[in-house]
Amino acid sequence: MNIQKLMKEAQKAQRQMAEAQERLASMSVEGSAGGGMVTATASGDGSVTKVRIDPGAIDPDDVTLLEDLVTAAVADAQRKAKELQEQEMGSAVGGLGSMPGLF
Repeated sequence: MNIQKLMKEAQKAQRQMAEAQERLASMSVEGSAGGGMVTATASGDGSVTKVRIDPGAIDPDDVTLLEDLVTAAVADAQRKAKELQEQEMGSAVGGLGSMPGLF
């Protein structure tokens, strides 16, 4: 493969990655725990943007349970955001795997 073609492929991949990152910035995912008693929303980059707690999940005598539910909902949202990132970025750089010696 000649170097000029390699450079063009790399520039194309760079553009596709930037486009994928822009798409991710506008996407969101939702994670939940406790049968939906606690939900967390994360942006496509994994940043938590919102947490919703059903009043029924609040027990002043068991704060630890609520903490666990919030932690689980946030982890679920971030896991889904990571899957979304892998999907978007994978499609953006899918052609790079055919470039010998690159990976």
